[in-house]
Amino acid sequence: MQPIERPRYSCMLGGALATISSLPGVVPIIHGAQGCGGGLFNAYYLGGHLGSGYCGGVSIPSSNIGEKEVIFGAAKRLETQINSTLEVMKGDLFLVLSACMTDIIGEDVESVIRNIKNPENVPVRYIDTGGFQGKAYDGYDAVFSALFEDYIPKGPKDEKLVNILGQVPGYDPYFRGNLEELARLLKKLGLKVNTFLTPDQTHENILSAGRASLNIVVSPLYGVKAARKAQEIHNIDYLVTDLPIGARATQEFLYSIGAKLSLSRKEIARLIESEEKSYYGYFDRIADYVADTDTQSFAVVIANSTDAFSYADFLENEIGYIPRYIFITDFLSEDKQKLLINKFDEYDFNNKPELIFEQDTTAIRRIIEQKHSLKATDDYVDALSPLLVLGSSIDYKLAQEYNGVLLPVSYPVFGIILNKGFAGFRGGNALFESILNTQLTREVRKVV
Repeated sequence: MQPIERPRYSCMLGGALATISSLPGVVPIIHGAQGCGGGLFNAYYLGGHLGSGYCGGVSIPSSNIGEKEVIFGAAKRLETQINSTLEVMKGDLFLVLSACMTDIIGEDVESVIRNIKNPENVPVRYIDTGGFQGKAYDGYDAVFSALFEDYIPKGPKDEKLVNILGQVPGYDPYFRGNLEELARLLKKLGLKVNTFLTPDQTHENILSAGRASLNIVVSPLYGVKAARKAQEIHNIDYLVTDLPIGARATQEFLYSIGAKLSLSRKEIARLIESEEKSYYGYFDRIADYVADTDTQSFAVVIANSTDAFSYADFLENEIGYIPRYIFITDFLSEDKQKLLINKFDEYDFNNKPELIFEQDTTAIRRIIEQKHSLKATDDYVDALSPLLVLGSSIDYKLAQEYNGVLLPVSYPVFGIILNKGFAGFRGGNALFESILNTQLTREVRKVV
């Protein structure tokens, strides 16, 4: 069995905790072993320093069961913890999350919840998130699926209200900025937007989600399960689309939503014209530098299935770089791999990058080195220089070996990310700016 080396996501419980800590007014309660909460906080902290949010990090309530509870049962310990949490913490919704150990011993969490003292009748719900059941992205889907199924009320449809799904807090490190940019554009079309996970949202946005006319899923895999549950329970149509980065992709994104909601194409065209004027106006400011220094570069993209294709598409079709490899770092079933392979065929690349499913950092480097040996002379080596790596902070050595540069865009990211994002028009500007500044660091080192 191959060991797990420098993992690129956490377990299902970790994704659920990262999601809940970003939801307004929601308090998680872990039913699991000592250390789960603290360890997983350290994990999602690596998603651009995600932070604790309303109730996260080391302040997450936990039953902290040990050997005694594993042998004799942990129901009483959980009951005590829920009652204590309701007494101490203020929240609009309390979510009890199971961990691996409690799933293994078969705890009946729902019966415990039915018997708790809850004089104020605060909503308490249970979500099965035993870590071994999936990865962090599955935890995100589990949370939103449970909310649509058992908490969000049904209501009359608002034809102007949409929900955005598919950006997983921390594990999509730029989720806040991405969601804010997409919401900004959609609001300019007269829509109301629930992002759920950005600072401007309140608990009312969660409660209103059932009245939406459309769920927009900006990932081929994640958020789809929740959208299907919302369609089943609340009769909300959904659209699965790419995360749009740059003018070309964002234009397609807006027109696809317009078609779903029967919006005016003239209004959409007017918005695109206005945004492109600004977008390309900023590109004009650096045109001389780009032309004079020939910034074009080979590229390797190492990211999850939500972002990888979008980054590669931007590199080639927006700024003229040459993506050679796309590494998908999720652990995926064969069916999901086939889905992504079919989706990859839809992209318009002049020279199609090689698509590889691989999580292991050393294996990724080995695959590239086998085709671009570091020891051979340039006469016998397929060029991979100059090189830009859009990957994780743990891919630094790969970029360094090829005298390239790294821009961390995928989990884990060691740097601090506040509200920066790469989606949409503004995100496209921000991404190109970040790429150029990253490449400039190589030139600065030569000077100083």
